[in-house]
Amino acid sequence: MSDADFCRQAVLTNALVAGPGPWSPTTVYVGSEADQVVITFDQGVPVAIDGETVTMLQAVQELNWRIGGGHQPGAATLIDAHRRLEDATIDPALLAFKRRIERQWAELVEHGQCDAPLKEALDAFIVTSQAEVTGEVRLDLRDRLNPAA
Repeated sequence: MSDADFCRQAVLTNALVAGPGPWSPTTVYVGSEADQVVITFDQGVPVAIDGETVTMLQAVQELNWRIGGGHQPGAATLIDAHRRLEDATIDPALLAFKRRIERQWAELVEHGQCDAPLKEALDAFIVTSQAEVTGEVRLDLRDRLNPAA
């Protein structure tokens, strides 16, 4: 599984688990002065930030820069926005089941079982569950900003 595929699946499953390799920023993120950010999703995948088209990696990097600090604030922010959109767009019974699936998916990845048949089946379910997860989420960044000293 490529890093890009892993990142995409991690957001779709709302899972913050260790990726295939260590992640670390290449610059010191000092944060943005913007108070809000609008993240646009298409079938569960972030495709734009404040109207600017981005890849998954670019979305994480942009949010890391805007928020600052460590511990993958960009990924955590994407997951938060994704969960909010799921709450508004997915049928409650389907969403409840997906939340259980997320935990199983994260455990498989955490234990290095990325190629397991069960994970592949969970991936297919997760992708299917995202069909209606399209729209914009506006987040207030003031509680997330942590500029570098």
